[in-house]
Order: sequence, then structure tokens, then C-alpha cells
Amino acid sequence: MKNKSGLRFLRYKNLSQELARYGYEFTPKKALFSYGMIVLLAAIFGLFYKLQLPYIAAIGIIGVVFSPFVLIQTMKGRYHTTMFSMANNYMEQFLYSFKRNKTVLNALTETATIFDKGEFYEVLFKAITHIQYATDSEDPEQEALAMIGEFFHCERVDAIHSFVIGAQRRGGDAGGSIALLSKNRAMWAERIINLQKEFQIVKRNIMIALVATLLICILPLYLLGGKFNISIIPLCQISAVVLIGICMLIYVKADKKLCRSWIEKSTDSSRMDEKYLQVRDYDEAKEAKNSQKMAVIPTILFIGVFVYFKNIVILVAGIVVVLFFLNQHKIGHNLAKKKVAREIEKQFPNWLMEVALLLQTDNVQMAIRKSMNGAPEVLIYALNELIYDLEEDPNAIEPYHRFLKEYRNPDVQSAMKMLYALSSGNAGDVTKQVEELIDRNNSMMDKAEKLTQEDKIAGMKIYILLPSLLASFKLMVDMALLLMVFLQNLTFKS
Repeated sequence: MKNKSGLRFLRYKNLSQELARYGYEFTPKKALFSYGMIVLLAAIFGLFYKLQLPYIAAIGIIGVVFSPFVLIQTMKGRYHTTMFSMANNYMEQFLYSFKRNKTVLNALTETATIFDKGEFYEVLFKAITHIQYATDSEDPEQEALAMIGEFFHCERVDAIHSFVIGAQRRGGDAGGSIALLSKNRAMWAERIINLQKEFQIVKRNIMIALVATLLICILPLYLLGGKFNISIIPLCQISAVVLIGICMLIYVKADKKLCRSWIEKSTDSSRMDEKYLQVRDYDEAKEAKNSQKMAVIPTILFIGVFVYFKNIVILVAGIVVVLFFLNQHKIGHNLAKKKVAREIEKQFPNWLMEVALLLQTDNVQMAIRKSMNGAPEVLIYALNELIYDLEEDPNAIEPYHRFLKEYRNPDVQSAMKMLYALSSGNAGDVTKQVEELIDRNNSMMDKAEKLTQEDKIAGMKIYILLPSLLASFKLMVDMALLLMVFLQNLTFKS
């Protein structure tokens, strides 16, 4: 079984192999320089914090343990930024070239000219060669595009590939849809660039908070000298090492959170399908009975305490707590419903884009069925119900109206009405209507992605607050030591 511990990167061989994945050659000379810098920084910290040699060595060891992670995340961040730029340039040029040339082969050939020789150029060359010379393949274009999709692991790249394959088979003018996909790509690129800037600001603020913490915590060591020197006390030395070590840990953890792929879909481990079922199957009468049972013990306890102490504050506190227990099922349900509603608002546009692209070659019912393969967790059960209802009555409007109706999202309801119009053949020019659907979806996706970005940035702000809590702990220790030394001197004088 492969060892997954991060400590394996303390070995030069493992670290150099990992960095090579991100295009960085970690030579022995660079390794010596990196570890030399750690020793230098440990010595500087030791000088400022008046640390003894064993404690300076402890800081050096902590720095050596964390340094591979910092180096890996730095190189990984550069790699992900390069991949985003490459994917964005590829999608932009490929859509433009396909619009002009109408074939996948010509579009890829023209796209390859804008890239310098390297790993991605080799992938493009291999894909072009496969289309030109594959003799035992039923669909060489799709297989060639799959090679490129495998390189990026990007949903948007896969969606564009799916669209151009359908457009090539169908023929005709797909210029309108391509223009809208290009607009979607441009909006996506702008959002990612803005998010990168926001992450840089967050990282800068974390660094400022950490540096400020380390500087502020030096002050007590220099406030008083002579008999009031606390730096020689072992607890002061240990707390300084703990402070510096935790500051390093905060930086490494925050850097890991900020280091992310800008194009790959993150794995969803939130189990939003279960949360959706919890909201859908909510039984208020049953949950109210459970709440009443939970409120019995707090009620008895507060009554007993009030009778014993006869204190009005206890009575008020007891009423508040009991009311909370009696209504906790409603509070929990409302919170869960808000969370599901927010997730639907973020995920529905992604699903709708998939459906809109599938409509280039399939009817509405088939497009919805095929979209189940990559549908977001929060939509799985609602889509199953929709598909079942449409199988029962393909021409009915009710299944479209019922879809996520309880969440009262006007964008969702409007999109479902348009899908019904397309399915019933009352939408006029189908190509024009699909383009309108994609255009409307672009705005929805922009709004949804901005919500996702807000959530990511909000989650990072905790790392800006942690250093201040750490500083408070260290200052409390040092002030307590100062007080102790001061009192001891008073005692000796007496």
C-alpha cells in the first residue's frame, strides 16, 4: 500500500519527484539553498526572541518539516495558473477556429499554431494525428477530443467538445451558439481572474496578520530588562517556539486552501442529495413530537432550579431554552432548506448548460435523461421525479411546473417553461430558442459562480483571525511571567 503521509516529502527523492509533476526541477543545489534559508530564518527568530540554542534548533526542525509543503504548494499554484491560462486560450481559439472551419480537424490544426512546443502541444499533435490516420476507430474526432479533455480535466472543455461534435454531425450554421459559448467562456475567465485576485488579497492579509503577531509578541521581552528579563524562563522559550510553530502551521494550512485548480471540478463531498431528501421528506407533525420529547428534561430541570433558587433570571433563561427545544425542528428545517436552495441556485445553471448543449442533437426528454450522468447531487432526486413524470405523460406541462417548485426560484421556473415550450414544439425556431436558453443560462451561471466564490472567500477569513487569537495566548503567558517576576522581586526587597 502506497504511503500517503506528507512526511515522505522529507526525502529528497520523493520531494523532487513531486515537484517534477509541476514542471520544477529540484536539484541538490536548490535543496541546500532552501534548507540553508530555513537555518538562517531560525537563527533570526532565535535572535529576536532571545532563544537558547535547543529552542532555535526546534524552530529549525519545524521549518524543515513544513518547507516541502510550502515549496510544493508554491509550484502547484504556478502550475494551476498556467493550466487555467492554457485552457482559456485553447477554448477561445478552438471555438473561433471551429466557427470558421466547421470541422474538428481543421479547428485543432489551426489551434495548434498558437501554442509553443511542450506537453500540451504534444497532446494536440497526437489528437490531430489520430484523426488523420486512425483506421480502426469508429469516431476518431471524439477520441481525439477525449485526449485533450483528459489533459485538462475541465468541464467547460468537455462541454465545448460535446457541442462541436454535435454541431459537425448536424451541419448547418452554429455561429449563434458558438458566440454564446464564447461569451460564457469569457465570463468564466473573468470570474476566475477576479477570484485569483481575491485569493491573493486574502493571502496577503494572512501574511500581514502573521507578521504582526510575531512582532507584537516580541514586545514583552524588551519592555523591562535586568531583573525583569523573562526571556530566560523556560516557559517563555517554549511558548515562543509554540507561537512560531503554529504561525508556520497556519501559513501552510492557509496556503493549501488557497492553492487550487482553477479548471478542475472539485469533488463534492457535502452529500447534498441527502440534505435535499431531508427537506423533501420533512414531516412537521412527527418532528414536533420529537421536539416535545426533547424539551421534557430541560423543562423539569429549569422548574426544579427555579423553585429552589426563586430567581427571575433563571425563569427567563429556562423559558428561552425550552422554547428553543420546542421549535428546534422548525429551525433545523429552515436552515437545511436555505442551504439546499443556495446549492440549487449555484448548481442549476451548470445542469441547464449541459441540457442546452445536448439539445443540439436530442429532444428535451432525451437531453434531460442524458444530463443525469453528470448531474449535481442536489438535483438528482428532483430529476428522477421529472423523468418519471415525463415517461408517464411526455406532453404534460405539470412535471415542468412541479420541478423544484417548493424553492420558488424564478430563474429555475422560467428555464423549465422554456424547456416545455421546446418539448411541445411551440417555441418556433428551435435553434434560436436553444441559443436564447444558453444566453439566459450564461447570466444564471455568472450569478451562481459569484455565490460560490463568496463562499470560498468567506471560508478563508478564519485564517486571518487565528493569528490574533494566538497572539493573545502568547501575550497572556508573557504578562503572567512578567507579573510573577515582578512579585518575586517585591518579596525579595521586603
